[in-house]
Amino acid sequence: MPTIYENTPGVQIKEVRLGPPPIAGVGTSTAGFVGAAPKKRFLSEARLITSADQFTATYIAADPAVAGDKDADTSTPLSRAVLGFFANGGSLCYVVNVDPSTPADIVNGIKLLEVIDEVAIIAAPGQTDATVYQELEDQAFRTGDRFAILDPPAKVDIAKLTKGGSSRPADSIYSALYYPRILVGKNLEKDPATEFITPTGHIAGVYARTDAARGVHKAPANEKILGALGVEHMLTDSDQNALNADGVNLLRVFSEGTVIWGARTLLANDAADRTYMYVNIRRLVNYIEESLQEGLRWAVFEPNNLPLRQQITRSVRGFLDGVWRDGALFGATAEEAYYVRFPEMFNRDEDRALGKLTIEIGLRVSYPAEFIIVRIGLILQSATAA
Repeated sequence: MPTIYENTPGVQIKEVRLGPPPIAGVGTSTAGFVGAAPKKRFLSEARLITSADQFTATYIAADPAVAGDKDADTSTPLSRAVLGFFANGGSLCYVVNVDPSTPADIVNGIKLLEVIDEVAIIAAPGQTDATVYQELEDQAFRTGDRFAILDPPAKVDIAKLTKGGSSRPADSIYSALYYPRILVGKNLEKDPATEFITPTGHIAGVYARTDAARGVHKAPANEKILGALGVEHMLTDSDQNALNADGVNLLRVFSEGTVIWGARTLLANDAADRTYMYVNIRRLVNYIEESLQEGLRWAVFEPNNLPLRQQITRSVRGFLDGVWRDGALFGATAEEAYYVRFPEMFNRDEDRALGKLTIEIGLRVSYPAEFIIVRIGLILQSATAA
């Protein structure tokens, strides 16, 4: 801050804080992966990884401090997923290396991610055990600040993935299931020339890429999976009709390559509440909730009076104005897109005496245009007249 010379004529600058601090959006694309790495290093410990090169040096390459140590020569589902994450646009992830990768070990590894606030996407590459599915879904629900990408089984009859099917995880608005597995090429020396692997790491990378390019409100769908050479199970529109209705997102092969062709959370068609049936809506609300939770921390223990309400309103509206301008909320004006209010029924004198201040925020979100319907008819007169 510039020095103030009180007795010197002229214009002098003094920096002050006017009002509450602005609310900054939290990160949405830091992933957490649990599984067995090619090298048994840093076991049962969550480590921050910032690049494919760092992951390779940490979990694949030979340790120069150990005489005779060699590079790992075979990939694992975890290494395939993490490298696929970075190849598709991911930039930050936490890796929990377990040994061995039994369901119980994986569940314990997932629990290590729970205390890491930055994690916004979680996955256990190569794991389709029901207990692993449940832990991923439960952690996402408990924390309310992350989203789980669940592993698909190897090629199965699609009936096993619809409601009541033996290969289907439990319904959850905090998770998504993508089917089938993807075909990838050789990575390490003893890898097969091509093999089918879990797509979860690659899809987490697409989430990150879409968040960076468009924002968390854009559905991570109709996006190409980089590094995918094909899929294990070629599916038809009829197959998709059955699976999409029950919340299973398909990976389809089109002229441009292997594409994510679905944006649903894992909800069966007859779910009572389908408010959060789309991945981007769930993740957008997660983003807004966590941003407000961190951005309003300054207000805790402030006097619970009308000036505090006014300050909070300015902070929240300033943040939501930015969300609306980014296209995440629907409405020609901010007033059409959201509201911020303090309901009297929750802010009575007795509530204030208990230290409570309740803010109600209404959001009019932008849902994805999942079905584009084109109506075509033949006309027998000039198009202008018709």
